[in-house]
Amino acid sequence: MTSQFSQTATPQARLQDRVLKAGSWTLAGYGANLCGRLLSNLILTRLLFPEAFGAIAAAMALIAGLVLISDFGVSVVVVQSPRGDQVGFLRSAWVFQLWRCTILWMILAGLCALLNLSVIRNLLPAGSVFADPSFALVTVTLGFSIVLGGAESTAVFLNVRRLNYKPIVLLDLAGRMFMLPFVIIWAWIAPSVWALVGGALIGSALRVILSHTLVPGPRMGLNCEKDHVQEIVRFGRWIAVSSFATFIAQQSDVILLGILMPGSMLGLYSVAKMLVDAGEGLLERLNGALSLPVLGEVIRKDPSNLRDRYYRFRLPIELTAGLLGGGLFASGHFVVNFLYDARYAQAGDMLAILALGTVIYPFLIIRSAFTATGDAHIVAAVSILQAVSLVVCMAVGFFAFGLLGVVTGVALHRIIPSAMITVLARQRHWISLRQELRIVPAFVVGILIGKGVVLAAAALGLHNIHQFLHS
Repeated sequence: MTSQFSQTATPQARLQDRVLKAGSWTLAGYGANLCGRLLSNLILTRLLFPEAFGAIAAAMALIAGLVLISDFGVSVVVVQSPRGDQVGFLRSAWVFQLWRCTILWMILAGLCALLNLSVIRNLLPAGSVFADPSFALVTVTLGFSIVLGGAESTAVFLNVRRLNYKPIVLLDLAGRMFMLPFVIIWAWIAPSVWALVGGALIGSALRVILSHTLVPGPRMGLNCEKDHVQEIVRFGRWIAVSSFATFIAQQSDVILLGILMPGSMLGLYSVAKMLVDAGEGLLERLNGALSLPVLGEVIRKDPSNLRDRYYRFRLPIELTAGLLGGGLFASGHFVVNFLYDARYAQAGDMLAILALGTVIYPFLIIRSAFTATGDAHIVAAVSILQAVSLVVCMAVGFFAFGLLGVVTGVALHRIIPSAMITVLARQRHWISLRQELRIVPAFVVGILIGKGVVLAAAALGLHNIHQFLHS
């Protein structure tokens, strides 16, 4: 079936109008999600111990790794392919991702069974998260979210292609907000890591239901055409290489720390990473949601205007990255001490260091232009370089300075791939070196704002959120 699911009733709005509307929904949705994440984190860190967050962080790292190393970029193919809005193609993509995710969970179950063998656990350091007897069961149970994620409708990707983000934002909000009271009640009655596992599965199950009922698009069915799958695999092979490198770049820090450190220390790191990701996630959400559709449409219709459109698109992202990175770098200790109790104080140093990585983030946004032109192999090469850079920087940092050296390596590893992608984009006349430095003043201003907040809080005698709420 190759009929096209199109919105013929109304003409497509101008790109700028659609970008502004999509960006507004993305910001609103992320803001609401961020509030929910921070609220749940503040509540759960008082109900649970750092070990619970360490176990979940390690389990999610393994699950994300398994998903990413076999990722064929179905969402990217739907957005990029000329057939991406055809009903038959969307159904073939859905069947492909459902089978892939089911097989992945079965592989995860086998790996967890091996990890649960005493001969394997005895090879790990005694205090390692992975050596905990309950870790394998926690991971395989939490990993069922892979199957649930694969069952989500590919109509979600169709709406991304069309920059229609309202139903996607509502889907994200419903999945997170509905499961939040269940997690809190569970953690209050029976405080353990299983409260976090149960909440994640409840949220994933709700997303599946709503993706087939709330998100506009064709109904899914078990129709799968061979040429559709061939196109997904042909384009997705480079996505798979890039995703494998992305896994190394995003999760190797958690895995390395999980092997070397006890669960409590990994829990502290996960709190610091959650705080910096709260801000960087906004940048990632805007970039991931808008850069490929926007730059792709510019390249298809007016490639000579790419540089101007790119820097107009990137400006709010880099201003936010500079201000946020500078602010957290100057106030990391205060933020952690203000929000959490004394058990989490060591996360302050980690937060301040990780904030430096946020400042480097905007330099990598131009990667989406290479994806839009079909040069997925270049994106894969840059992703591999980023992964290698992370591993090398973490290893050097660990042997030179210990735990904080690893954190510093995580923060600064983006410098190397950023330099490479800048050179490649410069060869195509997509970027301007002068405009690449616009983030420096924003970073300086962010530091000044962060210092000002710390000094103002000290002058007012505010040291923690409990004191603030009762002042």
